[in-house]
Amino acid sequence: MKFLCFIIALLFLKQSYANSVSCEFEEVYEDGSTQTGNMLFSDGLLRYQYNDKQLFTIIYNKDYYVIRNDKNSIVNKLKNDAILNELKFIIADYPKIKNSYIRDDLKITIQNSQLIEFIKRISINSQKVNLSIYFINCTFEDISKGFFQPFSLKKIRK
Repeated sequence: MKFLCFIIALLFLKQSYANSVSCEFEEVYEDGSTQTGNMLFSDGLLRYQYNDKQLFTIIYNKDYYVIRNDKNSIVNKLKNDAILNELKFIIADYPKIKNSYIRDDLKITIQNSQLIEFIKRISINSQKVNLSIYFINCTFEDISKGFFQPFSLKKIRK
């Protein structure tokens, strides 16, 4: 369920006037714990990579893939499920994404940045998880399609 929450957040990423965006992210959980990483979005392709080597990278390139950070050769395809299908319906509202969505026990709140045309924070609240995802140091530039290939994962330079 943990990575489904990240996918939920990622589905709500909206583009600026550019076709590509690169951000650092910080996830803040209800207990105060945090995780950090990098997010890339380009022309409908997505990469959400945790900095922690014990965690994983999520790639969306026609399908969702989870790749272990400590062994990039281990790639698993995520099954499509009801939550993802519901969220795909919501994202179809782009660019008129609402500030909040409520589906069953899931509440998603979007806070836009005042500085740039992008999301500042996504809040995800449900019976299973409560977290906020903050997008930091976002840049709008072309991103190579090589960063979105799950079976030949290109490293992100920091």
